[in-house]
Amino acid sequence: MTIHDYFLKRPILTFLLLIVSALAFGFLTINIFRLLAANWEFIVTYGVVALREGALWQTLELILTGIVSMLFFLIFRFCEDILISWFGKRKIGAEKKVQTDGHQGVDG
Repeated sequence: MTIHDYFLKRPILTFLLLIVSALAFGFLTINIFRLLAANWEFIVTYGVVALREGALWQTLELILTGIVSMLFFLIFRFCEDILISWFGKRKIGAEKKVQTDGHQGVDG
């Protein structure tokens, strides 16, 4: 059984994981671009002094935060794909029945 099959059989768990991953992605990326821009401006303005004060370390932390947020985004897209597949397989409305010539038709 693949991971895809495991989550396809558990749509509620998949939906909960989708919600958690979307919230985590949103939380991690809410200010990342503003912080990166401010950090870069600090480095450009103050140079080596800024690097000694930890600006390089902060830049690396922000890049790592971006990587982790993209992992949460990929989990979100994975769950989205599974739920779309799951909803696509559900029958809505009329039942299908097999006609005598072997073709499927819609009852109604």
